[in-house]
Amino acid sequence: FFFGSLSHMALACGSEDGDAVQVAVRMRVFNGREKAANATRIVRMENLDKGSKTYIADPDTGEERDFKYDFSFQSHSDSEPGIGEWATQDTVMKTLGIPVLNAALEGRNVSLFAYGQTGAGKSFSMLGKVGVPELEGIIPRSCKEIFRRMKEETDPLITITVDIQVVEVYCEIVNDLLSDRKVWPSNGHKPRLTPKFGYVVDTITKPCFTYDDIWSAMEFADKNRSVGSHALNPESSRAHTIYQINYCRQQKNEQGKVMEQVQAKLNLIDLAGSERTDSAGTTGQMLKEGNAINLSLTALGGCIKALSENKKPNFRDSKLTLLLQASMTGGKVIMIAALSPASICFNETLSTLKFADRIKQVKIKSTKNVSTDPVAEMKKAMEELRAKMQAEIDALKGAGATGAIASDPSKVAELQSLLEEKKQAESKMAEDLKSRLAELESGGADRQQRANEINNMQAAAFQGLSTVKSKDEKRPHFVNLHDDPRLAETLVYPFDAGQTTIGRTNRSNPPQIEFNGMGIIKDHCVVEWDEAAGKVFIEPHNNSRTLVNGKKIAEKTELVHQNRVWLGNNYAMRFCFPGHEDAGEKKEEDPDYFLAESEVAAEAQAALGTDGAMAKLTEELRHQLAEGDRKIDQANIIATDLGKEIIFAPKLYENRWTKETNVVVAVNFGGFSTLIWPWEKFNVRLTEMVNMWTEWEKNPDEVPSRPEDTDPFIDKEPQLIGEADIWLNAVANMVEFSAQTSILSHFGQVEGKLSVELQPCDKNGNVGPWDDENDDLDPFVDDPSELLDTEITFEVRVSGVQLDVGGGVCRYKKTFIRYKFDIQDSEEEWSQTKEDPNATFAPKYKFAKKHTVKVSSDILKHVTNGRMTFQMWGISASHEGVVPDSGKGGIASKLEAKRKEIEKLEAQLAQKEKVLAQKEALITEKRKTLAKLSG
Repeated sequence: FFFGSLSHMALACGSEDGDAVQVAVRMRVFNGREKAANATRIVRMENLDKGSKTYIADPDTGEERDFKYDFSFQSHSDSEPGIGEWATQDTVMKTLGIPVLNAALEGRNVSLFAYGQTGAGKSFSMLGKVGVPELEGIIPRSCKEIFRRMKEETDPLITITVDIQVVEVYCEIVNDLLSDRKVWPSNGHKPRLTPKFGYVVDTITKPCFTYDDIWSAMEFADKNRSVGSHALNPESSRAHTIYQINYCRQQKNEQGKVMEQVQAKLNLIDLAGSERTDSAGTTGQMLKEGNAINLSLTALGGCIKALSENKKPNFRDSKLTLLLQASMTGGKVIMIAALSPASICFNETLSTLKFADRIKQVKIKSTKNVSTDPVAEMKKAMEELRAKMQAEIDALKGAGATGAIASDPSKVAELQSLLEEKKQAESKMAEDLKSRLAELESGGADRQQRANEINNMQAAAFQGLSTVKSKDEKRPHFVNLHDDPRLAETLVYPFDAGQTTIGRTNRSNPPQIEFNGMGIIKDHCVVEWDEAAGKVFIEPHNNSRTLVNGKKIAEKTELVHQNRVWLGNNYAMRFCFPGHEDAGEKKEEDPDYFLAESEVAAEAQAALGTDGAMAKLTEELRHQLAEGDRKIDQANIIATDLGKEIIFAPKLYENRWTKETNVVVAVNFGGFSTLIWPWEKFNVRLTEMVNMWTEWEKNPDEVPSRPEDTDPFIDKEPQLIGEADIWLNAVANMVEFSAQTSILSHFGQVEGKLSVELQPCDKNGNVGPWDDENDDLDPFVDDPSELLDTEITFEVRVSGVQLDVGGGVCRYKKTFIRYKFDIQDSEEEWSQTKEDPNATFAPKYKFAKKHTVKVSSDILKHVTNGRMTFQMWGISASHEGVVPDSGKGGIASKLEAKRKEIEKLEAQLAQKEKVLAQKEALITEKRKTLAKLSG
């Protein structure tokens, strides 16, 4: 799997063009969840003489921001005035698709980046709806055009071949989506460097002879992704998927020698979602930059920033950027950013617009991949690669000789990595050349054989799945539901007459449909189709988590058409009963994932109570709670299976800045203390919990271990204790200010008092007081508008904190204070005091720092009406964040033992009640007999 030649290795016949990355944004219609939440439209678009503008309005203030892009596609409404010109799939194809196709056919590598939050419509522009010509996207239309031109080619000396490869990058692991996931290497595929094609991974390359071959490969990849998201991956939107279509056109002479070869790579890169995060840090989010789930997008953002500033990017920071290096440095690049125009998605949509705004500043020299002697040029590329790598190694060794490298561990690691990479590249070069020569000599005769072998492997990969789509399946069946429309309804599980068993792998009694995801147990349930009666039933076993329309069932239950079924924690299905639709729910539209999830949320809320607070929850918050309930259940299952004394529970809190109510997670460590994890932090740790659980599942006798800094069950990170606000109007008049202000926790509880001062500075940078002789240095202004367009300096002083002494035991140690001049400015760096290591009610900081700012109209508004927020952080003093293993006497095992004991007692009681009932019936019968004899 490769992504075109690197710019410095390009072997081209033709000129190089320096083009900026083209950026298009597209907004979609409201989805069902947004309609149910009564969301309003906050995005509008405008076409300009050159380029376009996209506007986004803050739903709370109505304030609009605008961004300029190459293209803005308004696909929200074809009738609403004033929001931009209506754009169809034809519009997108003519604007972007035709240039993409022309560039590929002339030998240029083309990369289409799709970006946006999950469900924003990323895949619609790229892939669209198959089988409906007017709704098909850029990729199917372009592929169909390539094969149409192949058919028109009548010259017997011209050969055109098309291949496809698909990989997924998740948590720094590269997986081959065209292979059977049962044989995936546990650590994924490692990228390696090649002379001509840059970094590659050795994954399946499927030859394609018709457009149907392309589409079947994509469908198989989607099934692989769907199965993975159900079984293991709690954050499927965090996986990056790369579809690559390889085009090659060869012109031979009468003797069969290749006279000209044109190659192109058409890459569709479906980037992970721009999901909700709290840039202000007000949820206590202090995520590690190096965490695998965040690393790829963080690294990509860093590379984009470096390229836009003409600096050298570090593509080695992640597997994703390593694979995309060639695309980002030597090809035509287009980004389509998908937007939700809904008010409830304001933060996510704004994040997407900002990301797209950064990437448009990147300029790339695209190169034509046209060669007249492929073998000679490949040999030349091999020598150039050897020379380049040796030069890098010599440079690093030279730095080592001067001692500069010894003090920088990263440089030592870089040198070791380069040496290893050169060694591997050398060993593979001859092999690659031999393979290429064999391919040229065979003329591709073995391509059909390879395609047949791949098709046979893929046909056997998904046991229990139907080979046809849901609409063509005549038997009753389950079809999968997913929050990503691209993955929804890709899996069809049919039922034959009689009973179909569903459950985990079980060698003694194998299930007919095998699910091994979270919450699935052995002999999980049975689906029975009574063909004669025309009815289908589902019966849970062993108290399994089996839900129908959001409600857990405990006994045999009839299924009707359009019922929603949850199995375990992650398997959301819709039941389809062809020919029996009239006896079903008769909904106009087939129920989707959001309805299935909202039903689970409603049941969870009903269990919590029906007080006024629950009744006031918005539809968006109900969705968050539903997602939270499912994932928190998953975390608790994992903790129990791995023997960890830890309990997770959802809590609601109100963001003091946005006034939005959000879900956080309360984490109880072995009964010692409870910490609060922001939702994002919980998601990151849940991903690693799932990875540990997957290892444990393969070997249940041994609980996997992790180093302390990567163990998701160990939390030694600082926790947000609370926040204190200082209004800035004193700075607006340049007068001193001091206060002891309350520190409030997530949930509004007073944690203590912060002692803070703001001191104005004169033009020499000194603080007052100023005596009569230096009165002219006093920076005081009567009217804050006098500060406009001037530079001011002030000093922030933090002397200490007095914590609440309730309970008599200090709950925190290693505390510190951090703040920003404007906490809502994501670009501003935090200022931070030194840490007080003691567990004390009165930590001391003795901190002072001067700040100089140029007073713009926005800054003037901020100092006049705004505030600074100071955050207090610390580590729980009652424990070190280590979760004790439950062992035999742990809380989790004790609860499980009690549960089993209760079940045993209930069974004994039921048996005794049955015996008692039999005896009572016998006594009644004897009394009747006695009465007859007496009469």
